[in-house]
Amino acid sequence: MRLPEDIKLSRKLLKVIFSEALRGKSLGRTLMNYCLFEFELTGDVIDLGSGSERASYYRFLKFNEPYNLTFSDYYKAGADIIKLDLEKTFPLEHDSFDCVMCFNVLEHVYSFENVVKESYRILKKGGLFIGSTPFLQSFHPDPHDYFRYSHESLLKIFEAENYVCLRMVYLGFGPFSLSLAHWVTLVPRVLKPWPVLPCLFLDILFNKFFSSSRMKYPLGYVFAFQKLDN
Repeated sequence: MRLPEDIKLSRKLLKVIFSEALRGKSLGRTLMNYCLFEFELTGDVIDLGSGSERASYYRFLKFNEPYNLTFSDYYKAGADIIKLDLEKTFPLEHDSFDCVMCFNVLEHVYSFENVVKESYRILKKGGLFIGSTPFLQSFHPDPHDYFRYSHESLLKIFEAENYVCLRMVYLGFGPFSLSLAHWVTLVPRVLKPWPVLPCLFLDILFNKFFSSSRMKYPLGYVFAFQKLDN
């Protein structure tokens, strides 16, 4: 079973954590967005369940010309939004997209296998499915909240549909920042960045003395799977 990558602490990451906390973003969302710095997308791209490019991850993703971005949602309407029921067959052509994006959506879909299968169908050969899911996060219906996925379950779900895993990234550092991610939502926005450094320092110490517990406290995962055949 493939082990996930972890995120290395750096000055750049700390700067992002602080600035995103001031925007009111959770640590899990910030780490997800930070991972997306590394992706450069081009061609025909569809964003499942997004509604629009107002989502915070659009400040981190890179798009190279030529590209065409399609938004989809079931509950939001707009001239540039396709109404898509993720639990049914997508009304989209086979082999029509170079990339499917699906960030923090799978936990809200009961028939998640349909999303994975239909995305494979609409992807071109060599196309990417890039997504994320929370793991240790509070109940957050939108309008429902059904599942939490480990990296092991994600690998089995996607590989069952013949995807090949390119990336699997563990979002988190340890039990202290995990606890921070939950209770800091009660703190005024201007104070959110300040507990971060102590919690990260404690996680560094914890992982040093309890190395067997490394990667046991995920806030979530970012992943990229590829379709290699038609």
